[in-house]
Amino acid sequence: MKTCLAEVLSAEAAALYQRLLAAGKLSLHEEPMLRDAGPTRELIERGFARERHVGRPELVPVEPVRAMDNAILLIQRQITDRYEGLLRVREEVEALQQHYLGAKDWGRLPEDRIRVLTDGAEIGALSVELCLSARRDVMSIETEHFNRPPDPQSVRRPPAAAVARGVTFRNIYTRGVLDLPGSAQMLRASVEAGWQCRIYPELPMKMVLVDGQTALLPLGPTGMEGALLVRTPVITSALRTFFDLLWHRAVPVNGTRERLSSEQDQVLRLLLTGMIDKAIARHLGISERTVRRHVGALMQRLGANNRVTLAATAVREGWAD
Repeated sequence: MKTCLAEVLSAEAAALYQRLLAAGKLSLHEEPMLRDAGPTRELIERGFARERHVGRPELVPVEPVRAMDNAILLIQRQITDRYEGLLRVREEVEALQQHYLGAKDWGRLPEDRIRVLTDGAEIGALSVELCLSARRDVMSIETEHFNRPPDPQSVRRPPAAAVARGVTFRNIYTRGVLDLPGSAQMLRASVEAGWQCRIYPELPMKMVLVDGQTALLPLGPTGMEGALLVRTPVITSALRTFFDLLWHRAVPVNGTRERLSSEQDQVLRLLLTGMIDKAIARHLGISERTVRRHVGALMQRLGANNRVTLAATAVREGWAD
């Protein structure tokens, strides 16, 4: 009992709760100091005890299972509030970042938006950091040029935290990758790890583009000889358009066509019939907000910027078979 209580109560409050359980109740009339004591307030606020006024005031315990449920619900609310607060802070920081970038004299300080990296270890670490920081999508281009042959064990796995945020991970491989030893296992491992993969006949370079705002571009074939870290909006916007054009023309890897959840598949099929969000929500028994979230995810995965394009692309890609 002491071990589990230590997770949700201070040592003093846990000791008082143990005393309450043993006694069944404590008289606040006989022990007036208990009424305003910190441990007493803690027990009441966390749902482990309550005051009872039948004759003289008493402090009585809440049964342990219900008390722990109260504590868990309170902690869950605190975590949710904290998470939402952090998301708001992140949005405010992004606005400050844009203000900061917009206020700089980029003719005089180009290094703030374009930086040359020459350390291979730094380039590799930065690539991982960019994926960790993603909020919407990670777009990657991979050519057949490697320092070492492809190794399925070294596949970049999308960070769990980013996946939980709904970040989409897409990778386009050049056709030459398929001729390398171990490439089939590497592609399979990439898809199993959470990447959406496609093949394009020939690609000029490797690339990592995060949220359409930050790009890592190579200075050499493998990308480890040196790289450019680019945060210039004009360039990153052009790179995103370049990637989307390639993605629409690229061919899904055999057996790796992106899997939709059952609910996403139903939303897509109903959307293709011309149903509006409200009707789809009513038909599936979900909220309109959930429908919009699914539609947004589908548009992101297919690189569509509106619903008409989404429908056309879904049919072309065979998602509506």
